[in-house]
This record gives sequence, C-alpha cells and structure tokens, in this order.
Amino acid sequence: MSTTPDQDFIDRGVSEFGDLLGDLLEQTPGSCGAVLSDGVDDTIDVAFRPALISKIDVSITGAQIGQPLSRLNISTIIFGLGRAVIVVEGGDSILVCKVLWEHYLLTMILTPKASMARAMRDFEAMGDKILTLLR
Repeated sequence: MSTTPDQDFIDRGVSEFGDLLGDLLEQTPGSCGAVLSDGVDDTIDVAFRPALISKIDVSITGAQIGQPLSRLNISTIIFGLGRAVIVVEGGDSILVCKVLWEHYLLTMILTPKASMARAMRDFEAMGDKILTLLR
C-alpha cells in the first residue's frame, strides 16, 4: 500500500462552488488549486490537489491577491477596459486571477509546465459558470 498522495486526486471543497472549482482543475492540466474568495480576506470555497499544494496555501493566495486585484479592477472599469484577467508568473507557480462580480474573485494556481492557452480558456469558461451561480 502506497502512502504517496495521488497526483490526480482533487479535494473539491464543501459547496457547489467547490465542485465547479474541482471541475476547473480536472479539465486544466498543470493546475494545482483554485479558490473563490470575496476579495477582502475570506475564502468562499477552494479546490486543490493535495499532492501538489495545501488548502491553506490556496486560501492564502486568494486572500493576498484579492485586495490589490479589487483595486485594479475599479481602475480598469473606470477607464473602460472591462474586467482584467491578471497573470502572475513566479519560479514555482503561475497565478491567474479575475474579479468576477462585485468583490468575488476567482484565482487559479498552475505549475510552470501548464498550457497557458488552455488554462486561460478553461478559466474564462468556468468563471462564466461561477458568475451565473453567484448571481
């Protein structure tokens, strides 16, 4: 019996949002975690691959990126640019973030080997589904 965590197992959180976030991870190769947060500091739900990242790391990522992204979102709307999708690349991971509606923020964490084209397509499509559920 192996004690190594299954790389493909996804913890889908506790709500319908967690199920959708889990679907996003399932369809996006190279994804580690996704979080829906309120843009202030609170996690609404999270999905993650425990073999790659912890729940707390995904939740903290959503909280930390939320406040500056909410401020940026206000500026992009004021200047007629719509809701920006922000991509932040680091040595170990890539963050894709967007304010969906009001202060509700979707963030996905990817490995550097993820296909950005596919990740962006999946992220936008799932963002639309989550937005429908939020409204």
